[in-house]
Amino acid sequence: MVLWAGIDEAGYGPKLGPLVVAGTAFVLRDRPVAGALWEVLGDAVTRHARGSDGRLVVNDSKKVFSPAAGLRRLEEGVLSFVQAGLGSTAAPDRIRRAGDLFALLEDGGSRGRTLSPWFQPTLELSLPLASNLSALRSKASVLREALRKSSTKMLSAPMAVVFPAEFNRMVALTRNKSFLLFQKCGLLLQKLWQGAGPGESYIVVDKHGGRTRYRRLLLDVFPDSRCDVLQEEPECSAYRIADPRQPGRTLFLAFKQSGEMHALPTALASMVAKYVRELYMCAFNRYWQERLDGLKPTAGYHGDAGRFLRDIAPLLRAEQVDVSDLVRRR
Repeated sequence: MVLWAGIDEAGYGPKLGPLVVAGTAFVLRDRPVAGALWEVLGDAVTRHARGSDGRLVVNDSKKVFSPAAGLRRLEEGVLSFVQAGLGSTAAPDRIRRAGDLFALLEDGGSRGRTLSPWFQPTLELSLPLASNLSALRSKASVLREALRKSSTKMLSAPMAVVFPAEFNRMVALTRNKSFLLFQKCGLLLQKLWQGAGPGESYIVVDKHGGRTRYRRLLLDVFPDSRCDVLQEEPECSAYRIADPRQPGRTLFLAFKQSGEMHALPTALASMVAKYVRELYMCAFNRYWQERLDGLKPTAGYHGDAGRFLRDIAPLLRAEQVDVSDLVRRR
């Protein structure tokens, strides 16, 4: 059996809201090839909304979600995979609030975390927001059968959420936000490989901007392992990491341009990250709209974030909000 996993992020560029880094991992019978899971799960999954015939759309989150298209396809894809793939703990009736979903994906890591007042209500958001339980049960059932028929198992879907206060602290220390992104990516890489068995594992990560050399960073993530460079090009940087404690246990890791186009686990990770960020932004906008009539919501990107901050400036002064808890410095 072979691990086939992917990692992607949502919210790296915006000025408001969290950065979310997510991974998804599957166990396959055979060594994966590009497009593998889209094919074997074809009864339940498709890349494209047009002609989907009720199947789940799994692709780069930018192709699945837009404010105009709404949240439904993104939500159905994420929640159906969580419900069908992660076992009885993810049964539909067990994920009734966003907090239930976060606890499952973060493995309880969010418990005890103190959230800012504008993010705290996210945990109580009722799910699903845009779909309905009947549709989710139906789609998850079809997906569950497709996973069974193909002898494919969904192993995990870990994530890390970075809020503005932590984002600002880390960037102040490193003076480079790309190091923060790689640190969170590295934590997920460790989790994903820890969950793999003996033999070969494959992980595709969406490329981090213009970076082409990752070996030195990977040696920090896997300090006791051997890391060989297989390729370092603008389109793809690939590495072979060997576990010295278990001969033959090997991780093949690729940082690919548009990685979500090459591997379903990376596309699904993109969707998980985007969905979680959208849940936080939903609560964020509601919090401020309840305090200011007529306030237009924001997605948090730089141009509109400036407008939003100007609109709520009187509230920030009145409530003595520490702007470093709200706004990213970079």
